[in-house]
Amino acid sequence: MKLTIVLTDLEMLLKTIAPRPKPKDTFQLSACAGRVFAESKRDIGGVEALVFEDGAITLPTKAFREMLKTYKGRTSLTLEASPAGLAIGTFRMPVSNYAPNPIAPGEFKVFGSAAVARTVRIARSE
Repeated sequence: MKLTIVLTDLEMLLKTIAPRPKPKDTFQLSACAGRVFAESKRDIGGVEALVFEDGAITLPTKAFREMLKTYKGRTSLTLEASPAGLAIGTFRMPVSNYAPNPIAPGEFKVFGSAAVARTVRIARSE
């Protein structure tokens, strides 16, 4: 998995799907269909991003959100993930799970040519 995403979009995505994470909570971060999706406790959200390589990883929610705070002032981040872990520049973080071929949680249509990436919350029905 390899992607570049606007930092504020990623932070807002995580705040939307996991507003008050507990220390042991995890979430799945996936990149496919030109978007990044985050899933936690059956809530799914997504934002547009520059996806170079599809993939999905499972990470500790609270630790990941705290780590993102260290990049304050940056416009965007490039994340690379493999079974060995997540890499953001020289930073490395282990992952609980890695999947090379995730499936988007739905089909999307973009209307207009100057669409701004926004957090979208998708309710899962089962």
